Amino acid sequence: MLCTRCLRTAFPSQNLLRTTTRYISTSRPFLSEAAPPLSTPISSPGDAAPAAAPKISSCPEGTVMKGLNYLKNGEDPVAMKDEEYPAWLWECLEVTEKTGAGEEDLDDEFSKSKKKRKQAMKRKREIDEKLLAEGNFEALEPKVPLQHQSVNLPGKEGGSTEENLAAKKARDELMRAMRVERKAKIKERNYLQSM
Repeated sequence: MLCTRCLRTAFPSQNLLRTTTRYISTSRPFLSEAAPPLSTPISSPGDAAPAAAPKISSCPEGTVMKGLNYLKNGEDPVAMKDEEYPAWLWECLEVTEKTGAGEEDLDDEFSKSKKKRKQAMKRKREIDEKLLAEGNFEALEPKVPLQHQSVNLPGKEGGSTEENLAAKKARDELMRAMRVERKAKIKERNYLQSM
């Protein structure tokens, strides 16, 4: 394989012609006065939506894909038909955004990064504004965290299976709430120590 510099030095006359010659191209569609054809066909309101076009790979069938072989004595792979690849392959690079604010998002209020703290506060403010707009005032009332409530946990010895399962669920929720609070306190303490 030759580099472009070698080709230019080997054929200087063609290189000069290429830089001095100006190509002008006019095609028939630009010269005609008829309206160009629409890229999407016009459909009636009652027509069904057309099926999505299948994804087309960047290399045609039979193309040798050089540099993709990672085996020592192996050969470079050859491209197959688009139909022979699994359907999930075409969706690999699509980015999916995380929706909803979970426990991980709330912990960002104590992040060392100023940007993350601002984003967390903005997200919290947006949720509050949305609840106000919906008229859900109960959600905005200050709530006593589960780990600070003085309510006895359900469950007793000799209780039914359902009661014991409900008691385990309540204990798990309490443990999870305590863990989240401890994690937030540790983050806050570490942040304040770093200042």
